[in-house]
Amino acid sequence: MAKVVQTELEEEEYKRFKTAIKHKGISVKEAVKAAIASWTSSSLPLETEDPFFKLEPADFGDPALSKKVDEILYGRKTRK
Repeated sequence: MAKVVQTELEEEEYKRFKTAIKHKGISVKEAVKAAIASWTSSSLPLETEDPFFKLEPADFGDPALSKKVDEILYGRKTRK
C-alpha cells in the first residue's frame, strides 16, 4: 500500500525546486521520490551482511593493472 508524504516549502525553496525539475524534465512526484531515495540511502548505516561485502578480491595476474586502469580513466600516467 502506497503512503503519501506531504511537506511545506518556503517560496524561494519552491522556486528553486520547480526550476530544477523543469531543467531535469521530470515531475514533482518523480523528483520527490528520487530525493527521498537518495536521502534515505545516504542516511542509513551500511548493511554489512550484504553479500557484496563478502566478496574476495579478484587477481588478474597483472601487478600493474590498477595503474593501467588509472591511465585509461584519468588519461594520464600515474606517479610512481
